Amino acid sequence: MNIIVYSKDNCVWCDRAKNLLDSVEFSFEEIDLSNDNDRKEFYKKVGEGVSTVPQIYIDNERIGGFPQLVNWFEENGF
Repeated sequence: MNIIVYSKDNCVWCDRAKNLLDSVEFSFEEIDLSNDNDRKEFYKKVGEGVSTVPQIYIDNERIGGFPQLVNWFEENGF
């Protein structure tokens, strides 16, 4: 499973998402979007009204933020 977490510094929801993934021992790549310009470019690229981090991708599919990650875990029996 390939997991990417787009996050930024001082982000409680980013930390929660990473802690959840760590708690089930899922490895993931973290991409730091603490730089405002980098984050704005990311939002433009994603589209779909995305304007927050974290954004989590699993096997190249955008799951969304922390609440959507929790839902994904529930739907997939984790």
